Amino acid sequence: MSRPGARWCRGGVVVLIGMAAACQQDVVRPWNQEVAGIRVSVRRVDDGSLGSPTEPLPMPDPSDVTRGLRLVLDLEVQAADGSGRVQADRWVRVSARPGKVTLVPGTGVGGNDVLLEGGHREGIEMVLTAAFGTTHVWATDVGFVPRTRIGQVAACSNGQDDDGDGLIDGGDPGCLDGTDDSEDAGSGAAGVSVPIQFQNPSLAEVQGFASQSPFAGENVTVERGDLVVTRVTSDGMYVTDIADTAGRGYNHLFVFSFNTPTSIPDCQEDEQESLACSTQQSIVVRPCDRLAMVQGILSEFYGFTEMNFPTWRLVPWDPARDVCPIPEPAPLDATTLNGKGSLPMEALEAALVRVRDVDLPDPDRDFVNCDQNGDGAVNFRDYGTNTCDSECQCRESCDANPLCLELTQYHDYGQWPVRVGGPGGVKLWVSSRDSVPSFDPFDPTVPRHLSAVTGTLRNLSFLKPKPWILEPRCEDDLTREGDPPSAATACVRVRTTEEP
Repeated sequence: MSRPGARWCRGGVVVLIGMAAACQQDVVRPWNQEVAGIRVSVRRVDDGSLGSPTEPLPMPDPSDVTRGLRLVLDLEVQAADGSGRVQADRWVRVSARPGKVTLVPGTGVGGNDVLLEGGHREGIEMVLTAAFGTTHVWATDVGFVPRTRIGQVAACSNGQDDDGDGLIDGGDPGCLDGTDDSEDAGSGAAGVSVPIQFQNPSLAEVQGFASQSPFAGENVTVERGDLVVTRVTSDGMYVTDIADTAGRGYNHLFVFSFNTPTSIPDCQEDEQESLACSTQQSIVVRPCDRLAMVQGILSEFYGFTEMNFPTWRLVPWDPARDVCPIPEPAPLDATTLNGKGSLPMEALEAALVRVRDVDLPDPDRDFVNCDQNGDGAVNFRDYGTNTCDSECQCRESCDANPLCLELTQYHDYGQWPVRVGGPGGVKLWVSSRDSVPSFDPFDPTVPRHLSAVTGTLRNLSFLKPKPWILEPRCEDDLTREGDPPSAATACVRVRTTEEP
């Protein structure tokens, strides 16, 4: 035990017992070897412009690394004393925000990591894809060293305490993963390039012309095209770019706003006399309105591309100026539903679509209750063991029948099937319980054949046999006989002075 009045120091910290005392310890740090940051210089291979806010570069193809913007990087690790670079070999990781970096393979390059010999390297070639808006190239000292020792296990997988800190492999915070050949942690120092300015994506580019958006997780701004609201729901709105006339599809998106979207109109001076603009108060978004801009974070919800946490600029539709700009629904038939049409189904995701001449189930013949034990649920196949009990077999048999409706599913979710393409056709799920609660598809007065069903198309990956569901917007979208109303009038309600 220490005597009263004793003093001692640990790591430069003074501990006093009994009476005041002082302790001083000088620590000399080699600041010329301490990393303060990384200098990142970037230029185009062809010495062209890096773009500007007024003259942005075309957005590189997010799906093709051979067609991105080719750049050359110079990197230098900066010393904390301002003397220049740290004279030591160091691996750093190159990335882009937003965007994807592909380094040209070569000596001292491993994936997106590059070796700076003596803290410096010039002429690193890379390809930048999936970039949009204001993009920067980053270099970060994450402490990762690619395994380059042939025939030897990486330091973070060899079961040894390589850096002597008492921690081994995955338990050592210096190991990023099992391929890291160093247990030493990086300094965390980083550097960023000057901005590279690209166009923001169109709706079709947001969708990526694929089943999943290449920008999932990114905060994206869409301001190109002519964005028309085709449907408003209790939790968001469906938007179509009617200026995209290339015929490739994908120019549709669901904007998830958690509740019915409202907004203060973005009105030009010559629009101030319109009903929606005159009050300058928040109004509910309506079909036929336009969005001058929409911004949010992209995500995939069970295969359905959404924009979350959105903001937008609303340009309200003025019926005194023009007709409603909602386009006519895209035709959807059995061939397309089977994946053999001119457009893939994904190209119609979130679009306003229409099926013609469809058959409905007959309650006396096509209804099945697969809840055999009466517990209120029907079992699914166990895909780990491939086990399918009698309830599961009942469900799967019903799913395979275009007109069969399993009652438990209907009571739980309100989805009912239609057969598209007549006998031997394809099952398509329709959900109208929330949007058209007055419509009962099994009311005796409702015919078993409808002339047309119109609505927005949603992707839910767990639906069987196909992951698509059509959601009518209102009674107009359920046509019993004859031709359906035009898109400019169906489910369109003009604003009145009584609205907020």
